Amino acid sequence: MQSKSKSESNTKDSTRNGSSSSTRITTTVLLLLLLLHATAIHLFCQGFLLSRITLSDHSQEEQNQLGIQPSHKKLILILIDALRYDFILPHSNNHTQLLDPFNHNQLTLPARLTTTHPHHSKLFHFQADPPTTTLQRLKALTTGTLPTFIDMGQNFADHNIRIHEDSWLHQLHLHAHQKIGLAGDDTWLKLFGNAHHHHHHHQTTPDGIFNPNITSAYESFNVEDLDTVDNGVRDHFYKMLNIQGTTPSPPWDILIGHFLGLDHAGHRFGASHPSVRSKLREYDDFLEKLVERIEDDTLLVVMGDHGMDAKGDHGGDSFWEVSTALWVYSKTRPLVSPHEPLPSWALDHHHHHHHHHHTSSSSSNSHVNLGPTLGTWRTVSQIDIVPTLSLLLGVPIPFSNLGMLIPELFFRPSHPLPTTPHDVTPAVNLSATDTLTRAMAANAAQLSRFVERYAGSPDSPGHDLAPHVPQLRELYTRAEALYREQQQRPEEAFRAHRAFATSLLATSRRIWAQFIPSLMVLGTALMALSLLVTCKLLNCIQWSADTRHAPIRTILPVALSRGASGLAIGALSFWGGTFREMSLVSSLLVGASLGICLGILGHRPFDEAAHLDVRLKVPSWGTLFKLIPVGLHALALGSNSYTVWEDRVVQYLVSFSVFLPILYKAVGAAQARQRNRLMLFGVLFAGCVRLMGLSTVCREEQQGACTVTFYAGATSSGSPSWAMSVLLPLALVLPIVPAWFLGTVDAYRGPASLFFGAVWRALLLCAAQYWITDYLIAHDSSLLTPALAGQAKLVKLWVARLGIGLSLFSGTLLWLILPPCIDVSPLDPDEKQGGGKPRLLVLGFANAYASTYLMFVAACFGALYLVAQPVGQVVLALGLVAALSLVLLNHSLTEAPPSPPPSSSTITHQTCSRTQGWLRSQRIHQSDLNMLVGLHFLGHMIFFGTGHQVTLATIQWKVGFVGLQQAHKLLSPILILLNTFAGFFLVALCVPLFALWNLSPSHAIHRLKISEESPRPTRRIRPEVLHAQLIFIAIQSAVTALNMLFICALKRHLMLFKIFFPKILANFFLVIGFDLVFLIVSVLVLPVLMVKIHHFFAV
Repeated sequence: MQSKSKSESNTKDSTRNGSSSSTRITTTVLLLLLLLHATAIHLFCQGFLLSRITLSDHSQEEQNQLGIQPSHKKLILILIDALRYDFILPHSNNHTQLLDPFNHNQLTLPARLTTTHPHHSKLFHFQADPPTTTLQRLKALTTGTLPTFIDMGQNFADHNIRIHEDSWLHQLHLHAHQKIGLAGDDTWLKLFGNAHHHHHHHQTTPDGIFNPNITSAYESFNVEDLDTVDNGVRDHFYKMLNIQGTTPSPPWDILIGHFLGLDHAGHRFGASHPSVRSKLREYDDFLEKLVERIEDDTLLVVMGDHGMDAKGDHGGDSFWEVSTALWVYSKTRPLVSPHEPLPSWALDHHHHHHHHHHTSSSSSNSHVNLGPTLGTWRTVSQIDIVPTLSLLLGVPIPFSNLGMLIPELFFRPSHPLPTTPHDVTPAVNLSATDTLTRAMAANAAQLSRFVERYAGSPDSPGHDLAPHVPQLRELYTRAEALYREQQQRPEEAFRAHRAFATSLLATSRRIWAQFIPSLMVLGTALMALSLLVTCKLLNCIQWSADTRHAPIRTILPVALSRGASGLAIGALSFWGGTFREMSLVSSLLVGASLGICLGILGHRPFDEAAHLDVRLKVPSWGTLFKLIPVGLHALALGSNSYTVWEDRVVQYLVSFSVFLPILYKAVGAAQARQRNRLMLFGVLFAGCVRLMGLSTVCREEQQGACTVTFYAGATSSGSPSWAMSVLLPLALVLPIVPAWFLGTVDAYRGPASLFFGAVWRALLLCAAQYWITDYLIAHDSSLLTPALAGQAKLVKLWVARLGIGLSLFSGTLLWLILPPCIDVSPLDPDEKQGGGKPRLLVLGFANAYASTYLMFVAACFGALYLVAQPVGQVVLALGLVAALSLVLLNHSLTEAPPSPPPSSSTITHQTCSRTQGWLRSQRIHQSDLNMLVGLHFLGHMIFFGTGHQVTLATIQWKVGFVGLQQAHKLLSPILILLNTFAGFFLVALCVPLFALWNLSPSHAIHRLKISEESPRPTRRIRPEVLHAQLIFIAIQSAVTALNMLFICALKRHLMLFKIFFPKILANFFLVIGFDLVFLIVSVLVLPVLMVKIHHFFAV
């Protein structure tokens, strides 16, 4: 009897804090895993994503002894965003079928002038370094430095992208005191800032460069808008050069114009589209007017910052994305000596080339073969413009520059710079050869200064370059010796300087793709440990958490205390200097994480729970068989071709993990009802997955064996017309899906019809209307009058805002207000005799948790649906059907045979020994592993189906403007994240449904009668949900751990950054993302769900 009273008091106590304590357990478990995953990823990235050290030194005037007289006083630099090389280089007409009518031979002025004035005009193929984002390219074009991969994410971050390195703009501003003006993309302003005339003493930001009186900058991220920026640039230049006005223009020395329309037209419509043609013609007109008005002492430079692929996007490193063009024009003063041709020794024969050149059949390496209509062109690297412009304008070459000057522009007679300011120009005339060798010597001297400062002495910052310094020094001293005795052999001196520069560039490229292997291995090991920890926690959770000594209750304090002591050890090891590579934060994180892992893995239950088995065991053959698809998926990430074709691989794995087991179970099912349900939902799931697999976009590496179905065509970024006609019917019909699934368990009750049939349907209609309007604006632009176009834009804006508002409202406020999906009706009104209470019939009772939670999932789905492009909406709808099919399959598979009535079993428990009672009653109900594996793959299927591949090029930037008039620092990245990871968000939100489906709140009603035996039901629900979530996290962290291992092994792989790098980034996102989604659901959503249902049945 004593035991009974003890358990009674225990239950009363637990009824009070049951909900909060189990929330506490769930939160602690998920936070611990989040910490372990974040630490592993942080360490790995520290070893993997190297950032080079940036030097803020500036070149000084007096170091410029070797300089030559500047050839021009003023500069006009026109940068046309996304100007691909074939848009401006002249195509011959002998292969007309190969020409694109929309973008070839439209911008022809540079080619015409180069033909008619060969000494005044030079046209080059211009090679960029990946990543091809505008920000990175501007940094390279002004400072002459190489990009590192850390830089990539900064394209959206506004603050803290000020360039602190030396650039030719800084040199012109500081030493030559030039007035520098800008029109166009405001990224320049973020990088260089506005000049202030008077310094405030409290001003912390460095002085900017652009003169506000001659600058007009525009927001650059609004992809929808093709003309505002371009018109602004054109008007600004007309005013500055006094082309159409009568008022005198303000004085200027350097003008930069940055056109964005071409880039936006490409992003919006793809590379072959009438809007691209009209943009190129517009630029041609503009350049004609510019060339007419330009003055004699002005140099005109026109270039692109990067190219675009066939769909008009950029960011990667395909040949089309890294290839742009450079045109240099001087009106009266010849750029090259008209009397003698450039000697062959002036061109390198080992120009740096990317390995994936599809045109490497070049005559020599300073030239590149661009196909049948273009032939062979001279190619220069983007960073080469930096020393070239500096020397042409007579300022010191920027300190950190790694570029080499372009020889064609220096082979001409000139004068040297005076050695002292007061000295009159000496009468020495330099021959063309002397000018070239002298300029190259100045370039090499600057490079040598950079090497010495960066890595030359023991206290230099750049340890990565230090081992190579002796060899570079030797090359430089040899070149200097040749230069001093150059009277006889100028070409040898030139070549030696060039060899030194080339060697430095090649070494730097190699080194800044260096890794710290120890940190990468440690990160990988931690991720693998976190997987073991997850499995151990799963073993603990399978026993109920009801008593004080339950395994999951005793293991967490141990983990936390070990973590704390690990933290201390980490701090000590940092101050003791044990690991040189680790920062303080890393040391603390590693210490704490290892402490937690050891605490959890070494824990044994004690006291009354001592007999429970929570040890880590080798999984059974059955479990291993179920995990084969996950293993294959993870192993496939070690091969670049499998990673490239992952979208196809996943289709086979998903059928292997779901459809085969279902067929096997259905054939052997005992009851006909179960067999029919398994077959029905299995076929439904298989059909959805098959249809989702039909929607694809192609990676560049899949070319030839893949057709784009997500867009209207390979070169278009518009949607196919069939998708547009499906959108409205789909939005109207989709609410039937949750109704039907809930109807199968008679749970489409209460507020469900209002929520799904009215509010949710309105939300889906908003999403459909947004993309229909977008399609009309893009496709029938010729038919729209300006007034109509303006109205269409307004409709688009407000429909999107309404959709976002409805999604937020239905997911928060409405969901909180609405009662659970349950109908209550009196059983029959005639039975009221004898004053007995009327008996009530509760409909939808058995599935009260899941039906109410499904309303929350639907609200979140609405937001994902809004930011998915049209075909993506169809895929998401199929994904929802597939996910709910998996939930019902899981229910059919794990449904226990009907058990005897509870009263009899309670009596047996009382009489049994306690331990057996514990064993029998306390095992929790587990979800089927196959179905969770299927859900894992379903996330990937939706990801590939909604128009994504694991490359940066398939990010759908235009989604960043849904409901916004221009890009927003915070909201645009959130919208793009929701669009990119929609499939994964959806499946993560569906995981709790596996545990909640048909988990009836019956205990809540009977709790007064049999309170000693079944404690408060909040205890029943959390472990099930947490168990399903942990299995899901385990699957994802296993894949990620193997992926990290492969990257450690393949770090020298050619395709590392192109293929494996985006994949591991995506996996990191997923691990952390799943942890966060599960945390939010378990901490905010499920407690509210409990409270709602308890209030409803308040007895």
